[in-house]
Amino acid sequence: MKELRILIGNVDIACILRIYADAFRQLGHQVTVSISQRNDWCDKYEDDVVDLRPGKFNTETIHQLIANHDIFFLLWGDVHTNPFRLDYLKQLGKRIIIVFCGDDIRHYSAYEQEYGVSLKYSGGGRLGDPLNRPLQNIRLFEYYSDIVLSVPNQSSLMARPYIHCIVPMNINKYQYSIPERDIPVIAHAPSVKAVKGTPLIEAALDRLRKEGIAFDFRLLHGVPNQEVLNTLRDADIAIDQLHGHLHGLFSLEAAASGCALATCNNQEFEPIPPNRPILNIEPGNLYEPLKRLLTDKDLRIRLAQEGRKYVEKYYDHVNVAGRILECLEADEIEYDHYPAFFSRYYRLPQGESIPDELKRMTAETIQRWGLPEDADPQDMIARGLMSADGLDPSK
Repeated sequence: MKELRILIGNVDIACILRIYADAFRQLGHQVTVSISQRNDWCDKYEDDVVDLRPGKFNTETIHQLIANHDIFFLLWGDVHTNPFRLDYLKQLGKRIIIVFCGDDIRHYSAYEQEYGVSLKYSGGGRLGDPLNRPLQNIRLFEYYSDIVLSVPNQSSLMARPYIHCIVPMNINKYQYSIPERDIPVIAHAPSVKAVKGTPLIEAALDRLRKEGIAFDFRLLHGVPNQEVLNTLRDADIAIDQLHGHLHGLFSLEAAASGCALATCNNQEFEPIPPNRPILNIEPGNLYEPLKRLLTDKDLRIRLAQEGRKYVEKYYDHVNVAGRILECLEADEIEYDHYPAFFSRYYRLPQGESIPDELKRMTAETIQRWGLPEDADPQDMIARGLMSADGLDPSK
């Protein structure tokens, strides 16, 4: 593959912009990192990171970045934090890769209709969030992007096929050791306690402690990432999130460090990667799994051993980046997911409506990418999800 000029931006979710950058550089490509919204928990930003936060740049900076790059690899699909006009990039023949990350495209109505549970968010203001905020993000990036990366639990409103988003990890960064203690050390590092289920976790652990089960619990809330990693190197068990279907980055860091992992693990809703070495815990199924993990040393050691192999197999950042570029250059992409909930079942919340422009973009999206065989475009129009404008009835 010839050398590519890649710009990586713009919101530094989980401090992984530079992990992607390192991977693409190892593959032999020229990379620039830009940030329009930084992450204060990350390490100090180097001088080669272009600052695109409001008030920190001018239009000449944007024009130079556009002229000097072929591929725009964008993390976090929010049109308001993206300083590059997508339609302009496409007019110039630039390639666009979008990585959706969660609340940029997730809406409570679609999530609750598809999965039958509440998001239970607090602090983020996502309950009651207007539908057109995430829907506009989705349709614009679906419309203009060459590659879309996402995961099922956030993609209920999507209409085009996409590649499964694998979080890239520089595996060599993590010191791997299994302490094999009789009395285990437990690490839990919630970004937002209510979202991760921390009160329920603490209540279950208090019950187990009162029953005489010994352990050392370390709650890491609001601390720098390096302190979290230092704790994981010394821990036997990591407990991540309860609400959801799949682990987060903290889980991967824990597995890479040699911890047995307990977190949500729903293979039915999130099948990729398969056969995850995780002890599944949920709000209604928490006490018994944790009791088993705390009292079964052999189980802890086995999960820790398999966890490291799991992240090495699926999450190595160079392999992740290589697969993305292979998809970009392929004549025909083999997609991981074909979203169907929006077209088949989604119903607008009471009082919500979709603007005509977004209805048209939805129609053009399904005109290009197709629908599941049992999805009826006329039914979608009747549900107020799209318009006939943009559909070619002969196709």
